[in-house]
Amino acid sequence: MNLSVLSTAQISAVVVGLAIIIIFCMMTSRAPTYPPIVGGPFAWASAVLFLALGPSNFFAICRARYGPVFRFLAAGRNIVVVTSSDALASASFADHRVLSSHVQHEGHLQALYGDSPLHAKIYDAFAHRIFPVLDRRLSKRTLGDLAPPFAQLVFDRLKLFSGRPQVSLIRSLTEPLYVGANGMLFGSRFPQDTYEDFGILLKSLPKRLCRRPFWSFPSSRARNRLLQRISDYLEGASSATDDKLVATFTPLFKEHNIPITAAASSILMLMSSLHQNTFNVVFWLFAWLLADPAALAAVRSEIEKAIREGFGSFQTFIAEANPDKLDSPSFALLNSAVLETMRLASVHSGLRFAAGDFDIKDGEKTIPILKGQYVVLDPRGAHLDENVYPNCEKFVVDRFVESEYRGDLAATAGNPYFPLGAGKHIVSLKMRIHLTVMNLFSTVQGQVPCLI
Repeated sequence: MNLSVLSTAQISAVVVGLAIIIIFCMMTSRAPTYPPIVGGPFAWASAVLFLALGPSNFFAICRARYGPVFRFLAAGRNIVVVTSSDALASASFADHRVLSSHVQHEGHLQALYGDSPLHAKIYDAFAHRIFPVLDRRLSKRTLGDLAPPFAQLVFDRLKLFSGRPQVSLIRSLTEPLYVGANGMLFGSRFPQDTYEDFGILLKSLPKRLCRRPFWSFPSSRARNRLLQRISDYLEGASSATDDKLVATFTPLFKEHNIPITAAASSILMLMSSLHQNTFNVVFWLFAWLLADPAALAAVRSEIEKAIREGFGSFQTFIAEANPDKLDSPSFALLNSAVLETMRLASVHSGLRFAAGDFDIKDGEKTIPILKGQYVVLDPRGAHLDENVYPNCEKFVVDRFVESEYRGDLAATAGNPYFPLGAGKHIVSLKMRIHLTVMNLFSTVQGQVPCLI
């Protein structure tokens, strides 16, 4: 009896083993899928690598092994990552109703405010009512009116740091940007003494977006203080005294029955989007310039010459600053340095959700995207293509300098270039960076604050 049971168990084990081998052989001999699946039959392991390595390192390894387009499974999501130039262009300009970013926005709201049944309502109000107002405010037509007050705010804040070598480079760059951009969008009533709390929150944001446990108490306290200050700011909005843009916020939230405390999270989300990319680009711009003294001296010399010959004095420049005057052959090297920094500093642009089946064009191939899948645009694969950008991993200050200047973005034409997710407000960001760089060179008087 025992021998019979043992024989049955052995036979069963052999049958199961053979079945596993047959299934594995069928999967490996099958025609390869496109895009390829990271990990093959062990795709679940990709989620472990994604969390262990971080998105940028994980994507770089996958690009090297699977090519410019691949997909993987993580947290129950089927994610397609596109890095080739054609696929990036196709996905960047896909209909937002088919390839939506609402998942990413709701994730930001959750990270900044916590779980709430109002997230969908806040997103709807932000996407359809507030963003169009901001879109018009940040258009190139209106930036001319915003540039002088922004430049003056940055200049005034930088003057406070002049002669204080104990101020870190990071703070001397980002705090004036924070003050200038907030004043430009939200008006003089906005609480500008919130920089430190915002910095604490911004530092923790990647962990919050990934929903990692054990967030630090200082981060949570900083978030709560920020939300309270923004709530007070919204409560005190007045069409008689506030900027027209500011005065529209509170009525819109009340129209959608969104409490002020919840509405503050959408303003905080806007601040995060406004500052995060700018902080990153302007920091790396100066880090790379400081690492190359010749490039730093050349950029500074160009700025001083352009202001001296074109405006006479720096104060005149501030009063007359606008995007058209910045988009000039006089600032060709500065423009190239900013474009080069955005090429190197751009990372993946977040998660987008496929609301329906559609195709992404990838040259002669087609990437089928199924309803319910997620798409990540990762421009680093295109930006670090050695065939397009020689010495692709090196900062080359004059990479985008043309023999004949044709415009601030013309030098990127014909090459894969998708900074900041190919967003359409790149002109606004570049203007803020240009003016901050010029202000810093004007105020430090040859002394660069220490890097801490």
